[in-house]
Amino acid sequence: MGKAKPISDLNAEALKTILDNLYDEVVVVDANDRIIYANKASERHYSVRKKSLVGKKVFEIPSWFNWEPNTLPMVKKTKKRLTVEQTSPLGEKILTTATPVLDDEGDIRIIVYNVRDVAQLESVKQDLALTRELLQEIEKQEGEKRFPLPDCEMVATDPEMQKLIALAESVAVVDATVLIQGESGTGKGLMAKFIHNKSLRKDAPFLAINCAAIPENLLESELFGYAPGTFTGGHKDGKKGLIELAQGGTLFLDEIGELSPNLQVKFLHVIQEKQFMPIGGREVKLADVRIIAATNRRLIEMIKEGSFREDLYYRLDVISLKIPALRDRPGDIPTLAYTFLRKFDKKYNTSHELSTAFLDTLQDHVWSGNIRELENLMERLTVTVRDPVIDIHHLPGRFFEPAEVRCRDMFPLNTSLDALKEEIEKDLIQRAYKRYGSSRKVAASLQISQTKASRLIRKHI
Repeated sequence: MGKAKPISDLNAEALKTILDNLYDEVVVVDANDRIIYANKASERHYSVRKKSLVGKKVFEIPSWFNWEPNTLPMVKKTKKRLTVEQTSPLGEKILTTATPVLDDEGDIRIIVYNVRDVAQLESVKQDLALTRELLQEIEKQEGEKRFPLPDCEMVATDPEMQKLIALAESVAVVDATVLIQGESGTGKGLMAKFIHNKSLRKDAPFLAINCAAIPENLLESELFGYAPGTFTGGHKDGKKGLIELAQGGTLFLDEIGELSPNLQVKFLHVIQEKQFMPIGGREVKLADVRIIAATNRRLIEMIKEGSFREDLYYRLDVISLKIPALRDRPGDIPTLAYTFLRKFDKKYNTSHELSTAFLDTLQDHVWSGNIRELENLMERLTVTVRDPVIDIHHLPGRFFEPAEVRCRDMFPLNTSLDALKEEIEKDLIQRAYKRYGSSRKVAASLQISQTKASRLIRKHI
């Protein structure tokens, strides 16, 4: 076998691979405000493929100007590195660093943007700290130890979602591995807590970790722990990992698709043999934990690409639950909106109602960020709206962008027009029939004849 290339010999393709595997978003804009590079993580924040960003000027990307505040004018004016906290179009708190690269004359050549989802990283850090504090406190207690979770009921009026919740409740008592799939923001973490609460392990710990938000070396020590003296500067007595701390309970691995090949092998052993060994340790320990994993990635495609182990996938996929995107369950939107409204009215000591027009507009929205986006919106409106009734004029501007503006970046120019028309037709018919339930109402909604509506329903339903 040949030797690995030294760092100095990395080619452009290798550097591109490295950048695409960063958790942080990296976007590069040239002196003419044109995006010349975007890594894979940028898709998470802009909700479009990176190839739809590269080559376009920033003003051609509608979501660019929904970030508050917009850093581009400030950096061009000062020509200095700028770090600001922003709110993304999906309501996430983001820390953005914009670094201008100057030429010999002091003019801007490019601006490099580095974007970090601080809220998520802080949440992971706080969850780990709180988990350890809770376990340390309980270990001091005598007698029976209980680890109660807050009530984690799932809210749904959509028939398919109700079937999924019923399935989750029925398999909760079966001590088998569960794989939860769905887009970001659909509620995979809540589903995992729901299953734990309905299981025979409900009085034991429920511990969660986001595999995408923690570097590999730190993730390994958090999961497996380490023996005394393993690391310089580590705890002298070593440290228990989450697998050991979750004994008798449930371990939830969010974003399981981000596990490195090395950790995939080690975790496969945990599932198969029900045992593990801390880093630097020699003692094999029992892993009496139920594994629930979640991902927003297509693991089957990752298996074909060689980036995810097939044997691990089938060990995880004993029970498979796929949570639909919010746009595919529009009937749940009013229920969820009111659920979040009551939650935040109570939190902020306010009182609001929702207009019918407001709810209709919510149901017509795309919801790229799914339930998380809806929850963030309702919190924002609860805090900012002083009127007793929240109405459509209180909504952010992105809800009223023309359809052609919202969709123009979704499809590359080499897309088959006939295939695209077929896909859009199918999507519209399925969503309309799911909401209205009759050919007459579908026809009225889509402004077509009832005869045509009936034919398309038979074709696509």
